[in-house]
Amino acid sequence: MEDGCVELKRARRRRLTTNAIERQKRIVKDTRGRSPTDQPHRYAKMHALSCGIPGCPACSNPRRVWRQRTLQERREFQKGE
Repeated sequence: MEDGCVELKRARRRRLTTNAIERQKRIVKDTRGRSPTDQPHRYAKMHALSCGIPGCPACSNPRRVWRQRTLQERREFQKGE
């Protein structure tokens, strides 16, 4: 009984990973007009449009790059005044 449940969970995880990779491959093909990379498994944990540079203003979190406050921080700051 347990083995069947574990196998279903593994199958679901693998299917979701494969679907995510295929989605990223479609994005690369549509936006860049070229075929995806020779190593599509790299798209399992990395987005296709990410350049890979952590401090890139286009790809990274704007709160970190431009030091913007979150909504919660703004509320707390206004309450303090």
